[in-house]
Amino acid sequence: MLQEAKGRWRWIGPILLAVVGSLLAVPAVPVAARSGHADHPARYSACVGAATKSFGFDDTEGNFAAAAIDCLAHYRITKGTSATSYSPGEVIPRWQMALFLARATGPTGITLPPPVARGYTDIARLSPDARGAIHQLAQLGIMLGTSATTFDPYAPVTRVQMAVLLARFLDAAPTGPGGTDIEDVEPDDNVFRDLSGVPFSTYQAIRRLYELDVTEGTSASTFSPAAPVSRAQMAAFITRMLAHTNARPSGVSVQTPKEDVFANSDALLLVSVRDPNHQPFFEASVDIFTAADPTKAFDKDGRCTEKALAAAGALACVMDNSDPETDAAGNASVPVEVGDDDSVRIWAWRGEDGAAFDENTSEAATVDIEIRSDATALEVSDDLAPTARKLRFGDAVTFTFQLIDRDGDPVPKPGVSFSINVAESRDNGRTFDRSVITKETGVDGAAQVTFLHSDPTAQPGDVASLDLDVRIGNNLGVVDSTTIGMVDDDGTNDDPLLDWVDERAEPTSLVLTVPREYRVASSQDTGAGGAVRATLTDQFGGPVVREQISFRSSDPMGVPSGVRRATNSSGVATLHYLRDSAAGGVERITGQYERVVATVRQFWAGRVTGAATGSGEVRVVNTDNNTVIVVAGRDVLLVAYDANDHLYIGTETVRIDGFEEALSVGDTLAYEISSTAENAINTFTLTDS
Repeated sequence: MLQEAKGRWRWIGPILLAVVGSLLAVPAVPVAARSGHADHPARYSACVGAATKSFGFDDTEGNFAAAAIDCLAHYRITKGTSATSYSPGEVIPRWQMALFLARATGPTGITLPPPVARGYTDIARLSPDARGAIHQLAQLGIMLGTSATTFDPYAPVTRVQMAVLLARFLDAAPTGPGGTDIEDVEPDDNVFRDLSGVPFSTYQAIRRLYELDVTEGTSASTFSPAAPVSRAQMAAFITRMLAHTNARPSGVSVQTPKEDVFANSDALLLVSVRDPNHQPFFEASVDIFTAADPTKAFDKDGRCTEKALAAAGALACVMDNSDPETDAAGNASVPVEVGDDDSVRIWAWRGEDGAAFDENTSEAATVDIEIRSDATALEVSDDLAPTARKLRFGDAVTFTFQLIDRDGDPVPKPGVSFSINVAESRDNGRTFDRSVITKETGVDGAAQVTFLHSDPTAQPGDVASLDLDVRIGNNLGVVDSTTIGMVDDDGTNDDPLLDWVDERAEPTSLVLTVPREYRVASSQDTGAGGAVRATLTDQFGGPVVREQISFRSSDPMGVPSGVRRATNSSGVATLHYLRDSAAGGVERITGQYERVVATVRQFWAGRVTGAATGSGEVRVVNTDNNTVIVVAGRDVLLVAYDANDHLYIGTETVRIDGFEEALSVGDTLAYEISSTAENAINTFTLTDS
């Protein structure tokens, strides 16, 4: 720590929980992180293909677990409470749970031993199948009795008991493709706050199942360990568990990983082949082909066209010796290259050697791959108040580094590495200490870093400064969305610095806003109402209260000049006014506090009342109301269109949905309005900007 004489800079040191890279850098999530999401979800599902078909239960429609229930029925894990009912709300007794788990051993690859009586004296009235399942699971150590001589078959299974049973089952089952061995899971989440009364081994089982995405809480922070499990909840638990095993539906199934598939990358398909008893086929050849437009993949006779492309092997739509084969577990992992289409469809099928695919007769499994736009940049933002320019000593700021695509939307791509060059000054800007923090994006495509300066004895004039430069490869850019624009990627320090200071709050920022982007001009009665809001804040982004804001306007019919309003506890002053004019125009409203000045623009749109012809720049688009605000010189016009009109983009005639999709601010819109009557046919021509 550094300390100098009174009146000069003292650096007492940052208040830190964990230090990464820099003495002042605090990871937004500590090293022993509670990330709040499953770190090891299964990449593939057991409930695909034939396992997604409805089993015909009348009482599961609309139930949250309907798909899971149908999946269990496909695997013959459940038979329902009758031929047409499942009874999803009933509580699971222990004897039923034993049957469910015993039936699940077949498709998951667990070998059941012959049933040997365990000495339970309270199961004699159960069916032979139920008694056998109880004895077999006890021999495997998956489901034990409640004592040496009792099983308590009619007691309800609680959520904590369910977790223990599933953890033991997963420990006994071979891990399937895309799954995670439960023994390899090191849980870093303890989000559930109601498990203090359970044994440690049970607590760890719940945490591991959470990381595997097998179990969820009854709320964000509660597990409700003593609550009984319903038949619907049981189905959801077991199907999520099956995804980590080798259970796959009968026949051929094909699926893509659950994570996003990005343009111009490889999607790792999982192709599985099972017999009617869900046992794997070894060395089964599967032909796999793809098409970006499924409607053009086949001709009128059902044969493949040139639009159907081989996804694996030499030929599309033909069984030949170059096709991939399943391994001993009945699976084939096949990388498929995708382009930049929005989506592609994959077909997987089997046939005799030399057979050609026929859409009308060949049985095939299909999967549609939705392709995400890949990241084009790393956007950097912070959690400062929108008008903040500085921080007080002791305040923290968190920076978020988010991958985005070309449209600015977040890209949830994990594992992308980048570095942050950090420059820190603790002596009023005279010298900088430099360090580098290396980070990787998480499952949401983001990472965070928090910085904090603390100086309990800071004096007025003391300053601590921070500068960040970001480096990222893979041809990605850096978008600076920080509050003060402080992130630079050119390695220089001429961009703004973020300062921690000890100084009095002063009004530094005034922001004007209007509640509505445009208003319709009117001279009826007292005119049309308008409003403007002024927000006055200090250099820390905090509100400045009980200060007078004066307003004036460029429109003589608009805001009365010189009118004042006082800021409230949020630093906001609101002015309501009337504009008595039917003429359209652009009103520029100015607000002022001492030397702090701001302006805002309010569009007043005049209505078309008869025939009109002209063109102008599109300034506001409201497709919900089929209206556009067009500005031509000083004229502002409200233009309404509908599906009856003649709509053009350039010289091409379009329907209303295509017209609205193309409409955007900055375009030029030409209009020929003959009448504003409801059934009038007018003409609108859009020229893209």
